[in-house]
Amino acid sequence: MNDITASPKSQLSRRTKFIYGLGDWGTSAATTARNVFWFIFLTNVVGIGAGMAGTVVLVGKIWDGINDPLVGTLSDRLNTRWGRRRPFLLFGAIPFGLTFFFMFFVPPINSQIGLAVYYSIIYLVFDTLYTLVNVPYSAMTPELSDDYDERSSIAGWRMGISIFAALVTAGSFKLLAENLFGVWFGDLRTGYALTAALWAVTLSVPLLVLFKHIEEPAYEPSTRPDSIHPVKTFKQVFSNRPFRLAATIYLLSFATVDVILVVFVRFLIDYVRVVPGFDNLILALVMGIAFVTMPAVVKLMRRFGKRQTYIGSMSMMAVVMLIISQVPPGGQNWILIAAIFAGLGFGAANAVPWAIVADVVEEDELNTGKRREGLYFGYLVFFRKLASALAIFVVGHVLEATGYVSSTTGSAFIQQPEAALNALRFFVGGLPALMLTLSTIAAWRYPLSRERFNEIQKELVLRRAQRAESEQLRKDEDNPL
Repeated sequence: MNDITASPKSQLSRRTKFIYGLGDWGTSAATTARNVFWFIFLTNVVGIGAGMAGTVVLVGKIWDGINDPLVGTLSDRLNTRWGRRRPFLLFGAIPFGLTFFFMFFVPPINSQIGLAVYYSIIYLVFDTLYTLVNVPYSAMTPELSDDYDERSSIAGWRMGISIFAALVTAGSFKLLAENLFGVWFGDLRTGYALTAALWAVTLSVPLLVLFKHIEEPAYEPSTRPDSIHPVKTFKQVFSNRPFRLAATIYLLSFATVDVILVVFVRFLIDYVRVVPGFDNLILALVMGIAFVTMPAVVKLMRRFGKRQTYIGSMSMMAVVMLIISQVPPGGQNWILIAAIFAGLGFGAANAVPWAIVADVVEEDELNTGKRREGLYFGYLVFFRKLASALAIFVVGHVLEATGYVSSTTGSAFIQQPEAALNALRFFVGGLPALMLTLSTIAAWRYPLSRERFNEIQKELVLRRAQRAESEQLRKDEDNPL
């Protein structure tokens, strides 16, 4: 028997928020492993060239443009005894974990083309299953509460657990793969496969826990889309101005994070030349600071609003990343200090966009009379994965063009050409600063303040009451006795 029932108008308990936030553990851990270590795995364990590794990640994105909004729309229309979203979590959890394992498994294939085909197929299947669990899960955010500040709290809990999952993954995944299992078995590839198998379990279990313990709030059937019209719904979604700006903020934020994460380990090892293991310490420090400061981010959103909090925190992060990119070789102590401030920005970059985009659903309901959380979050998950894929694709091909050296030696130091080192510095500092600046411009123009959101809520309450009254009158006329 499910023991937590969330009402969209209730102030949620900490237990409810914790269990809901726990649902992001798996996708966060998988995203961190993919963004931080999969490029290194492909280029420095499997031995695939940097350009080909970048292409591998991009191949599934055309399918993503279809499957993310499609899964979101299907979850809006689904009607089961478990609700609209939870069946996806139940049936997708275990396959999601299994495909993650196969991403870090090296098959007995000797050709570069053969390996590229294998990882392209595995990534496409993994990415599809990621969509099946993450889009319905994300769509539950605006359903749990319709309060402006309570959604900030929900986003804070979710991103706090998400960042803790990223902290555990960033600090220990490569360490276990290369320095524990890899040493025990004398083989890096075995080390990565065993570590991925361990992680696969942790990806699946939290989704099953969420399925068991949280029930979805019920909505009237009249609020759900009655049919699927991809072109029509696409036009409706992107005619929503708050969504366009929120999606821009979201895309630029996560694209920035992804670009940094793809190259950060090699930047530390090959350019700064940190001592072995220091890269794990820095990653853990950044994620740890982001985790412990998440309550402060939520308080800032409550006090100053989501838009102002985002603009201030991302402006700081842009400056910090520019400073990090200018640290000279051997300057690992400076990196250690800068990592503290990077952690502050990293937490806000993850939490605030989610809090912002949750509010656009009400704008859509005001305009269309329909609740389409799944559709909107389907597009957002697509943007999230598109940002990641483009980041790895662009980084991979630029590094290849600059002579970046691949290997099968894991995270050991490699003497890279000067052009490749400069590219690493650009991807850590210059490009993130540019993208974050553009995202703050979008945030400045974002129209859904707390005041405007509350006005929309009042109008929706009035319309729902009028609709209910009209429906009752119709029933009375149909059944006069």
